[in-house]
Amino acid sequence: MNSIISGTSFAAIRGVQAGAEYYIVMCPLKRLRKVFTFDESALPIEERAQRSLNPDRIPHITNYILSQRESYVFSAITACIEGTSQFRAIGNGSHESDIGTLTIDSNAEVYITDGQHRNAAIIEALKQDPTLSEETISVVFFADKSLAARQKIFKDLNLYPVKTDRSLGITYDNKPTSLLSKAVILASTELVKLIDLEKNSLGPRSKKLLTHSAFNKATRELFDSVDEKNYTELIPKASKYWAKVYENMSEWQFVFNDKISAGETRKHSVNVHSVTIQALGIVGKQLLKQVDWEITLQGLSTINWDRSNKKDWEGRCLANSGMSNNSSRAHLTAIRIKSYLGLALTKKELDDEAKLAGARNEH
Repeated sequence: MNSIISGTSFAAIRGVQAGAEYYIVMCPLKRLRKVFTFDESALPIEERAQRSLNPDRIPHITNYILSQRESYVFSAITACIEGTSQFRAIGNGSHESDIGTLTIDSNAEVYITDGQHRNAAIIEALKQDPTLSEETISVVFFADKSLAARQKIFKDLNLYPVKTDRSLGITYDNKPTSLLSKAVILASTELVKLIDLEKNSLGPRSKKLLTHSAFNKATRELFDSVDEKNYTELIPKASKYWAKVYENMSEWQFVFNDKISAGETRKHSVNVHSVTIQALGIVGKQLLKQVDWEITLQGLSTINWDRSNKKDWEGRCLANSGMSNNSSRAHLTAIRIKSYLGLALTKKELDDEAKLAGARNEH
């Protein structure tokens, strides 16, 4: 093998998959721009082995890096080398033979197969925070790969993708809003049993009543803001509110005491779905500003939460007898709950209620 006269070198570890060598390197973030100089996504689809770059994703990832400066984590970028590269081991021993230097010829093209948005976001983050320059990201290089080979690698890497459920992501997140809802759940014997901390959708046989994602969204509605400075102070307030909600929800209690299945309750009741839970959070924000809110909240026990009660719920959390989940539906549902609790409505809520009444009359 001829020596490479000019190129880019990395300390590397060599591995073997399917009989072919690949290399893992730790690439300083400041070198990414020099290594990946060609935007393959600009080529016609038949001439590339990558998705088109989505510019809208880059600011979100950049913000993640900068906002989580002390704790951000990235998986490896995967890249393919089309052209000449050399690996020189530091020795002949069992370990030494797989540790050495990978040199990529300056005439070779290096294509990102997985991680183009991470790469673009890191480069953008470096512009705003140059102190990132000496930090590293791992890169897996597959050597001597043609377009056809690169297309196959891309397909194989994305053959069995599993997207993390939003509920699990929130459970593992360290944002104040996530820490708040998680603390409320874990401190409650009832909520731990009723709320699924992993799944974002509940099947008919699930024994859980709610998802963490829905509960997190509802808990955020309780307060004007949740941040690192105040979230620990909000945990007792949120815990007490949801405990009182539970005390006035017979459906929740029946499921907790195994008197009825969670699946049957979700089928027949509107108060165990994310749209209504969000509505309860909206109502709670107003309630918590009152001294006697616990007494007022007892009115929840007088509400008919059955889906058959179309008079109350159709056009709000129900649409053609099926559950409908969006913010406007949650607010309309909250208005109905407020009317049962005797809470004053804002001008916007009165306007929204009038619009709903007008729409119903047209039908």
